[in-house]
Amino acid sequence: MEKNMKINFEYLESRVKDALENTDLDNIRYQLKRITAPTLVTGVGGSNVVSDFTAKVLREKNRIIALNNEPRNLIYDNLSGFENVIACSYSGNNFGVDLAFRNDLKKYLLSNNSFGDKDVTYLKYETTIPEERSFISLGATLIPISILLDYYSNGQNIDIKERTFNFDSSCDCFEIFSGSDTSTTATYLESTLTESGIGIPIVHDKYGYCHGRSTLSTNYNNIAIYLNRNTELDKLLLEELKKYYKDIIVLESKEQDPIKADYDMLVESMYLTKYIAEQKQKDLSKVEYNPIVKKLYRYKGEL
Repeated sequence: MEKNMKINFEYLESRVKDALENTDLDNIRYQLKRITAPTLVTGVGGSNVVSDFTAKVLREKNRIIALNNEPRNLIYDNLSGFENVIACSYSGNNFGVDLAFRNDLKKYLLSNNSFGDKDVTYLKYETTIPEERSFISLGATLIPISILLDYYSNGQNIDIKERTFNFDSSCDCFEIFSGSDTSTTATYLESTLTESGIGIPIVHDKYGYCHGRSTLSTNYNNIAIYLNRNTELDKLLLEELKKYYKDIIVLESKEQDPIKADYDMLVESMYLTKYIAEQKQKDLSKVEYNPIVKKLYRYKGEL
């Protein structure tokens, strides 16, 4: 398929629904339900968005300790106390998966592929629509997250709604207001804005912002992206921030459940990055990346 952002967004909903229809969801639910001990979840790039959401679902649904971490960190951190590791990767065969599995933990792979390793439990999702060819992977991010939401919500219908925006996206940087309840959306925004080069992101913890981080907005012409959960602090910040930011873009959900709300805002954030890219005449699917990528992307040496 052609590398074109417009086409990939047009296919986004159908790709997710196709995966939900063709994946053995009963098996994935069965395997996930059996995870009852402390678990590490890991992924790199767009898959770190997936691993963040996976850890959240395991904490809320399975009521266990579940921690998202970058693959490299797993060879430096003390892993005692954890019993499982879940690697998230669309292809399933990148170096990050290898790093995740360099330990004695019980291994799981959430992926579009499986490789017959008897020591790995495969959480494999199936797709029949032609593979997405894109620098910023939309379907490869939203498909596994939708499957995790299906597990969390016991098969509740998943609705993907397009969101439109209308603002001048030129600014010095984008300041993202978030917290653990909206971390998946913030992770997507930070990763996509950075990897595509369409903006400089800074992620604030909402309460942390109250303790000095507000200085930035008085020195630069920034846009705030606010992940709203309608708390007292949210209402206070949204009222006060109007005085200091060029624009405030609010992403929110009618869902009270934080997992479902984060999913809704993630979808909104995807359409937000589409809008920003269009404003800057960029294509998220065909990014003019730094030549250093050719040397670094497939690195498999000492870390």
